[in-house]
Amino acid sequence: MMNPLANIALNQAIWFLCVLWGSAGVPFALVLLLLGLLLSSRRTADLQLMVLLLGVGLCLDGTLQAFGFFTFREAQTPIPLWLATVWAALALLPHHSLQWMKGRALLSALFGGIGGPLAYWAGVRLGAASFTLPLLPSLAILAILWAALWPAVMAVARRQIGRTPA
Repeated sequence: MMNPLANIALNQAIWFLCVLWGSAGVPFALVLLLLGLLLSSRRTADLQLMVLLLGVGLCLDGTLQAFGFFTFREAQTPIPLWLATVWAALALLPHHSLQWMKGRALLSALFGGIGGPLAYWAGVRLGAASFTLPLLPSLAILAILWAALWPAVMAVARRQIGRTPA
């Protein structure tokens, strides 16, 4: 299994490359994403989760963008390439640094309900996107969505491999 701190650092590096540099950061982020897969002892599960989360991200953020919930510095349909890369990178967390969360639905909901909105807010603060609603309603909507989404992601990850680490 990939070292949890290295896993978190890799994910954060990808996030910052994409959020700060947009599409120009994607080639560098993809190199890091590939490195994460190469270091993974659960490549197949990570790749499956990557495909799933990429689809979820395209649907969720694509729908939110279509309804005018937020706008992105780089307008692309259904979502910018850099954001799709962030969604793919998110899939490297459940089997590594967040594997301890498997089977803990309430904790996963709390984690998603706080972490998801904070990531979007940070992206907004760094200029990658803008909310069209006031800040608190935007964060509340994202909290509800992510409090439902993250336990589902962790449940899929648990079914893929089980609760115990490799």
